[in-house]
Amino acid sequence: MDAGKLDRRITIQRRVTTLDSYGQQSTGWTNIATVWANVKPVGGQERMRSGALESTLTHTIMVRYQLDLMPAIEADAWRILYGSRVMQITAARDLQDARRWIVFECIETGAE
Repeated sequence: MDAGKLDRRITIQRRVTTLDSYGQQSTGWTNIATVWANVKPVGGQERMRSGALESTLTHTIMVRYQLDLMPAIEADAWRILYGSRVMQITAARDLQDARRWIVFECIETGAE
């Protein structure tokens, strides 16, 4: 990957749980990093579910390697904001185990 192709600005977020003033748990998101990335749409599909048309778009997002950006293996624990679009991270891998690039596999979930 040519570093010049990192032409999109993204924000990587992690889910956090806090307690509100009444002692109730509240779930939100905290920013991990805002970095330059290469965003590629991979595919999409449409299907009928409960009588409604449901669309799914998938993307791969590549960033420079940083250890802090390798998410823990937890479902729905990390996401990427790309403009007003929200991408749920389904997998992250160190490309060729070279510690140069991280590739995120994502599903677009809609606007924030």
